[in-house]
Amino acid sequence: MENRFQAGAKVSLIILILNMVFQLVAVYQTRYQLVSPLIPESTFWTISQPFILEALICAVSSLIGLVLYFFGKYLWIIILASVVILGGFLFP
Repeated sequence: MENRFQAGAKVSLIILILNMVFQLVAVYQTRYQLVSPLIPESTFWTISQPFILEALICAVSSLIGLVLYFFGKYLWIIILASVVILGGFLFP
């Protein structure tokens, strides 16, 4: 049973890190698409703010998850990752 929780914790951490990367890619794509002298810089930051915030939340959660992983708290990692991912989908 311990091995299943450990595998689930690894998958959860990988999903958190991938979600963070996808959010940062969305920021990069937004920046790439809004290259125009007519669009002010503040518009880019306004559009990118939710993506940056979610990437920051995923990064902090991943670090907390890694600390928990080294202490062997696998179920807590799965719960943490589930709450963060579902929170990102439910409250965009």
